[in-house]
Amino acid sequence: MNLKPTCKSQYLAVHNEARQLLDQGYTKKSVFDYFVAQKKITISYKAWVKIVDNYDQKSPFSRKKKAPPARTSIGQSSGSKKGKFSHSNDPYPTEDATDSIVKEKENEKPFNLIKKGK
Repeated sequence: MNLKPTCKSQYLAVHNEARQLLDQGYTKKSVFDYFVAQKKITISYKAWVKIVDNYDQKSPFSRKKKAPPARTSIGQSSGSKKGKFSHSNDPYPTEDATDSIVKEKENEKPFNLIKKGK
């Protein structure tokens, strides 16, 4: 049975040589290309970069947990101030308002009559 080596195991096989080349000033890309040309590794460049940066972790490909952003209030106060809106639980308008509305409706005509043909 032919088992494919994992990315991390491929890197660990060339780790010492890779560290020496990186310490000498070679770029990650050039070191990666060197090992691919020698057929020492077959991993992708993206995986190579992650492992080079995180080789000492148990799982170098696991995502880092980001801290949640701090919550900021957008022009809202804590609730101690009362706004201009007020609500009444009464389902109907008060007596004074009802009487004035009825008087206004009595004076209005429900519609305008238009006479034809004069």
